[in-house]
Amino acid sequence: MKIVLVSSCILLKKNKILTTKRPADKPFPHYWEFPGGKLEKGESFYDAIIRELEEELGIKIKSKDLSIIDNVSHSYELNSIVIMAVFCIRKWTGIVKAKEGQQIQWLTAADLCKVKFLEGSKTILDKINANLYGFTHG
Repeated sequence: MKIVLVSSCILLKKNKILTTKRPADKPFPHYWEFPGGKLEKGESFYDAIIRELEEELGIKIKSKDLSIIDNVSHSYELNSIVIMAVFCIRKWTGIVKAKEGQQIQWLTAADLCKVKFLEGSKTILDKINANLYGFTHG
């Protein structure tokens, strides 16, 4: 069984959450997701999300500003499982921009259900919808 380790992050700003759309040339194209990506060799979940947010969105974050809020696993194929650390951040340096040509949008918690997310994010969406992470619904 192949295990894929992933860090993802819920960026919060003015009661909205940042989502990104997977490009056509990547697996699961056109699905929405929370920013993040796979861990590289020797990286921690924290190191990976700091790197990914800078690469994808052009923002710099400090590990002290990150809160790990969940761990989620999901099997996409019979021989593969994704284990994802879910972070939350409200403070960063720089302006969020789509550095990899992906679409981005800020959505209220209530509007997250209106876009097509990856299956592995469903648990996170359910918890946001039930306000289990303590985010303000807007």
